[in-house]
Amino acid sequence: TEELKEYFSQFGSVQRCQLPFDRDTGFHRRYCWIKFSTPEDVQNVLKKDSHILEGSKLALKQQTRRRRSQRRNPRE
Repeated sequence: TEELKEYFSQFGSVQRCQLPFDRDTGFHRRYCWIKFSTPEDVQNVLKKDSHILEGSKLALKQQTRRRRSQRRNPRE
């Protein structure tokens, strides 16, 4: 997680970095979520053609923000 946060901080301020792990195997699930402070930071990271971390090419996808009513477990 720290390596991901450090890598992506070159594009802007990283608020949160979540790397989920499989409870059975103990290995990460091959995806993560990174939250940047501003939309401009997101655009900075998406401008770069390819991202390689520890020898692996990363595939980036921008997630659109969902409204609370669209979430699985909305808070009341």
